[in-house]
Amino acid sequence: MSSNILNKARVGLLVTALLEDEWNKTAHIRPKAQAATNRIAAVIENYAEVINPGFVENEDEAYKAAKLFNSSNVSLIIFVELAYQKGLVPLRTLLATNTPILVLNTQMINTYPEDADFDLIMLNSGMAGLSEVTGSLLRTERSFSILTGHIEDQNMLEELQEHIEAAKTVHNLRNSRIGTIGHPYEGMTDLMVDTLSLRNKIGPVVWPIEHDEVAATTDSIETIEIQELIKEEKEKYGLVNVPSPALDKSFALALALEKLVKKHDMDALAVLDQTWLNDTRVGVVPSYGSSRLTAMGIPYTCEADVAQASAMLIMQNLTGHATFLENYMMDFNKDVMMLSHDGHGNPALAGNPKEVKILPSIYYTGVNGFGASFEYAYKTGEFTVMSLIPNGKGSWRMIIAEGESLPMKARNIVAPQMLFKYNKGSVSEFANAWCLQGPSHHMVGAYGKLANKLKKVAGILNIETVII
Repeated sequence: MSSNILNKARVGLLVTALLEDEWNKTAHIRPKAQAATNRIAAVIENYAEVINPGFVENEDEAYKAAKLFNSSNVSLIIFVELAYQKGLVPLRTLLATNTPILVLNTQMINTYPEDADFDLIMLNSGMAGLSEVTGSLLRTERSFSILTGHIEDQNMLEELQEHIEAAKTVHNLRNSRIGTIGHPYEGMTDLMVDTLSLRNKIGPVVWPIEHDEVAATTDSIETIEIQELIKEEKEKYGLVNVPSPALDKSFALALALEKLVKKHDMDALAVLDQTWLNDTRVGVVPSYGSSRLTAMGIPYTCEADVAQASAMLIMQNLTGHATFLENYMMDFNKDVMMLSHDGHGNPALAGNPKEVKILPSIYYTGVNGFGASFEYAYKTGEFTVMSLIPNGKGSWRMIIAEGESLPMKARNIVAPQMLFKYNKGSVSEFANAWCLQGPSHHMVGAYGKLANKLKKVAGILNIETVII
């Protein structure tokens, strides 16, 4: 994992106002302005590490703030005007960075009291000059978001938290590395993506790992390591029942993938799972190892799908866990879509670990037999699916649908399974709306109502968003 990946968001705070120049003479409220700055910082510290240069009054201080933000690797700059400020002062900071900007249009008071004096108005009149700065950002083509509300309004603070998490997600995307092993599955047009465009518009670097290195590492795994992992999984899950040599090879491959992810500093993998089926050093499908990595926080996609590996990184950054899926079949009686993928998923999202089974795959056989794979039902709860795809216009599209994972009994298909109930209509309406937006045949998913958060991520990336 890159050293630039943030576990906690890091925010640069720029608070400014014009207090003192040739004509304005309100320097006596400078202590109150600094106190207001500290109050804003204290609120934001509930959601992020705050890099606070203090109350900024002039271009020199604004330039120093930009240097501080750039050197501190912040993922977002939150800009606040307490009172009117000449636009060139905050622009000295905002145009000297490439960091996403959130204009926080807030006040320390939530009403206009009858006994208000000029000092009180001065410290709560940022709206007076805000449009000058936003207009200048538009004229200079510097993108930004804006959020308005009282500094203690809970609805506003929930939105603020989402903006902060979205910015951290984009920061981490731009510092992520996706390892590819093998080629995209032949003939799959949705996997025919430009990885330079992915790097430019979405963020991750795509870097190959030689399949032979994986096989050689698998062959070098010690028997004791395999036995320890088998024991660990038997204690964690309800059933591990795979005959040798497929069981040992599957677990050796899992350990090899883990070692190579660390060696090559990868944050996700996109792999053609059929790569090693005829290699005697491996000779099994990696479904067990792929699912194990995903549960460990290393998103993994089958068929070398780098676009959905990026989508999984987005979902994981927002929620902690994501999984890889595709539409399998429609249940018209229950009005749900069955989601799955052949043997691969995220067992950390299973409904009950003791109902999770590790069984021989029924999908692909290699020279060492059917490799180990997972079978379980996903847990219930609000669930969001998303597909990330080139839009054919030189950019990318994020296609999103919210719904619910319903209770179900896992069928005997040696795969993770979910019954997904679309929350805006029938399964037929979901299928129509989904297909009309041109998604990949793959999708990713995570728990929660995530459309608003994903829309903020897409806004920072400056890509198209469709919420169906």
